[in-house]
Amino acid sequence: MTNGKDTPEAAAIRETLEKKRSEDRAQPPRAMDHLALALMVGLGAEVKDALEGLAHLRRDFVDWNEVRVARVQELAKSIGNFPWAEAAAGVLKEEYNAFFDKKGALGFDFLASGKPAESRRTLVQFLPCLGKGAQSILLYEFCPGATLPLSDEGLRSARKDGVGGKNIDRNQLTRIMAESLPLAEAAELVQYWELDATGSPYSEPLKRDAHLAKKGKKGVVKSKSLPQ
Repeated sequence: MTNGKDTPEAAAIRETLEKKRSEDRAQPPRAMDHLALALMVGLGAEVKDALEGLAHLRRDFVDWNEVRVARVQELAKSIGNFPWAEAAAGVLKEEYNAFFDKKGALGFDFLASGKPAESRRTLVQFLPCLGKGAQSILLYEFCPGATLPLSDEGLRSARKDGVGGKNIDRNQLTRIMAESLPLAEAAELVQYWELDATGSPYSEPLKRDAHLAKKGKKGVVKSKSLPQ
């Protein structure tokens, strides 16, 4: 949580988040959304198409528990008219049910119980389908002490928004974020900056995964990837 400071910098960063939320644009993924995006990209979806499919699922289902129990045909119809939609629907249902069976809930609160390095190992073992970018944003949101997962392009986006001045560095931005916003909102703003800079919610790692999947190389998706 924030430490209670109400500096001009803190006020500016909160205003920046509210402005981005009010814009008519793609909304960044939240927690369990990361898994859906990684799975769709691993099946060959372009990032922009995966984000569109995610937006459709958010529109049609109240939460990921509804997705977990929905019929594959319903999910595919919701995702949209993409060649990978039916395959994605099947994998989403499988992986979300496996996640629920393992953890008893659909959430990443278990990451808060360890140090960043330990939590990353847990995440890699539990969800090998997630790329490094998704891992980093989840750790930042849930695990105290995790580093700010902002790419160089994303940092330039923050500077363009006037947060802390045109020459603010990553350490200074990390401090302001910690003072200004709860972790979940800070993670949300990070993703807005990445979307502004690269068109991807977590920049190069996810785009690289998409490129490999498109070329037919070993992708990020591993059927029944959650350990029992």
